[in-house]
Formats: sequence, structure tokens, C-alpha cells
Amino acid sequence: MGRNYSNKNLTILELGNIEFYLNEGKGFTEIGRILERDESTIRKEVKHYSSYFGVARKCSNCLNKDNCHQKFLCENIIDKLKCSQCKFCVNAVKYCPNYKVENDCELLKKNHHVCNGCELYHKCKKVKIKYHAESAIKKHDIVQRVSRTDTKADKIPQDYKDYLSDRIKKGISPDIILNTLPEKYKMFKISTPTLYDWIDKGLLDCCNLDLRNKVSRIRYGTNTVKRNTVKGHQLNGRSIENLTQEEREKRPLGIAEFDTVEGIKGGELLFTIMIPCFSLMLAFKIEHKSQEEIGKILDELEKKLGRYFYILFHKVIPDNGGEFTDFLILETSIYEDLEKRLEVYYTHTYASYEKPHIENNHILLRWLIKKGYDITILSSNDILSIINRLNNYPRPTKEYKTPLKLLEEKLGYEILELLNLHHIPIEELNMKDTILKNQEQMK
Repeated sequence: MGRNYSNKNLTILELGNIEFYLNEGKGFTEIGRILERDESTIRKEVKHYSSYFGVARKCSNCLNKDNCHQKFLCENIIDKLKCSQCKFCVNAVKYCPNYKVENDCELLKKNHHVCNGCELYHKCKKVKIKYHAESAIKKHDIVQRVSRTDTKADKIPQDYKDYLSDRIKKGISPDIILNTLPEKYKMFKISTPTLYDWIDKGLLDCCNLDLRNKVSRIRYGTNTVKRNTVKGHQLNGRSIENLTQEEREKRPLGIAEFDTVEGIKGGELLFTIMIPCFSLMLAFKIEHKSQEEIGKILDELEKKLGRYFYILFHKVIPDNGGEFTDFLILETSIYEDLEKRLEVYYTHTYASYEKPHIENNHILLRWLIKKGYDITILSSNDILSIINRLNNYPRPTKEYKTPLKLLEEKLGYEILELLNLHHIPIEELNMKDTILKNQEQMK
């Protein structure tokens, strides 16, 4: 008889046989041969549906307790709306598929990562990991029941749908919405592709036009040769190549990137500063694209921030624009007793990819300041409002924390006050260009 490759689920009888053969000390390959199943099928079943046993089996010991929002694990619930979270229930830990604790037993590495068939099973006082067929059947039922309940749009409360629609209309991406949900909505298991599918099917009060980046992109090949030439002001240790490999790749604290953003030709500009380790962006309006304007902003920052300036801007990476040409203006401190306030390292020409963090954050900035918009119209308060919103937008690469949260955790709240920045709850964050629309309506 050949092997069973029918992709059918394991039967209850097969689950019982897996437990029996594990207790006999047989390996996954041998069990698969006996049951005419693939070895990987047996391995995955044992890995995902084994249970913890022992007196120390408590939710407080679980490695996933901080991010656990599981509900409805019990089979007999009279009123699901009154059900508390399962991590506060003494019975839920018996069936929770996400329960996990540390176990430093060396024998587990030799016994297929379960305690079945171990000679010391009854003498061991540690939390035991055992494949138990009856518990595995209950876990299968729970996974099937929860997945069918939580991912159906008709089972989701209307206030939750309204929350999702409102966030999408205000420019927050679906991925960030689902990873920064309020506590009362975290019980509903919805993946990012599911949310996109709901929008496609019209199940929410929003549409694809409310999404920013759901467009097709066609990339055409190019024969343009990148020219990494070296200008005179890049010599004598002024090139990005003189940074260490860690500074070039990881951008630790103290490394910053400089650039400018143009509105209309001949109008005022924004001098933008990016601190990659926090994904933090600062922006200051300048009248002309000149070295003197950049130097003036840096003088004001050095005076205002004090010791924080030298922590944030130890080394800076600008491009080869004319406003950054004179590195002496950038490096010379306002204090005579200080030799340098920072060190400048230029990127190569035609190599914007060498300062990718500030270039990518300009995409977010363009959400609020469209290309061709006259920056001269914006007041200092408008720019500060825009920067506050950008720095309160959660970053997936930073575990969905905001740049301001990361900055405060590292340097304290005082730095936020000096920069006139403040936290905005995700429920109140609006990433649409409302300031610019209001100004256009007043004209």
C-alpha cells in the first residue's frame, strides 16, 4: 500500500495512534511509515498540538501573556459578550493553542521536543510538554471554531467596522490599523489580506480610493549608468565611505541625514532632518536654498537643544546639493571653545539610495504637502502640525511604535518639549492633507 498524500486531515484514530507510538519511543519517520502519512505531517501535528502539563501551568508563566487577547476558548459559553479574556480563566490554559513556556530540559531535544516516552516522566517536577490525543482534538476544534467566528464580517460588531473605515479614510494603512487596535477590538482576529478583501467586497464604509498605495506599479528597465563621482568637498575624509560599516548599514544613534524639499520654483523650501534610529523627521522652513540658511537653522538647534544636539547629530549625511557644499558652515559650532559640533560625510553624486531613510520619509511628507504646492503659504504652526503627525505615524519596522515613543524611551520627555512635539493617539491621527485643503477653501 502506498503512502497517503491526499491532503486530508488526520482522523481521530490517527491522533490516538500518534500518542501511542510516541509513548512507545518511536520517531516521526517511523510513525509516518506505520500510518502511511508524510513525516512532516506527524512533525507539524506534534509541534502545534502538544500540551503543557504540570503544577506550574499558569497563564502568568506564558511567554505570550503580554500580547494575548484570546477569547471564547471554552465550548459552553452562555453569553459570549460577557466573556472575559481567557488569560484570566483557570480552565483556558488547558486548551489554549498559543500557550508557551520555557523549558530547559536537555532530554526534550533528544525526544522529539515532547516528553512522551521519557523514562523520567513521573519523577520530573518541571512543566511537561506532552502530545495528548484528547487535548489535541479539543485544540483542533478550538482553532477551527475561533477561525470561523472571528474572520466573518457579519460576526464583527458595527462599531468595529466603523472604526476601521474611519481610520482608512484618514490615511492610516490597514496593516498599521490592525497592529495598533484599541484593547476592546483586539479580540477579533483579522489579517491584513482579510481587511483588504473586505474593502474590495464593499463590506466596510470605505473603498479602494481611500487607500494610498493600492495601485499597480510597472517598472521599466533603464540603461542609465550611475555615476559615482567624487567632488572636491568629498575629499579629505568627507565621503560616506569613511563611515564604518555599522554606521552605513544600521544608522545608530548619532547618525542623521539632511535634505531639502522644494515646493515651487523660486519659493521657500523645507530643510528636512532624519534620525534613522528613531525614524524621526524634523522640518524647518528656509527662504532660499543656500548654505547660510542651513547654517542658521543648525545654529538655532544647537542653542535650543544643548547637550541633546551632540547626541542626535554626531555625524550627518547630506547629498551634494549646493546648500550643503560648505561643510565648515555645517560643522562650526556657535561656541568658541568647541572645535566641531558635528562631522559631515557626503553621499556620492547620483546616489540618493545612500540616504534611504530620509528619501522614504519624504514619501510620507508628500502625503501632506503635495508636489508643486507653495510652501511659502505654510506657517510655522502648519509645518509643526505636519511634523507632529508624521512622527506619530506607527512604523512597522519599529514594532509599530511611533518615532516620538522611541525618542522618549531613549532620551526622555524633555527632548519632546524642546522640539515642540507631542503625542497623538492613533484614534485621533489624521494623515490626510486637511491643513492644505482648509487653506485652499479660504482663498
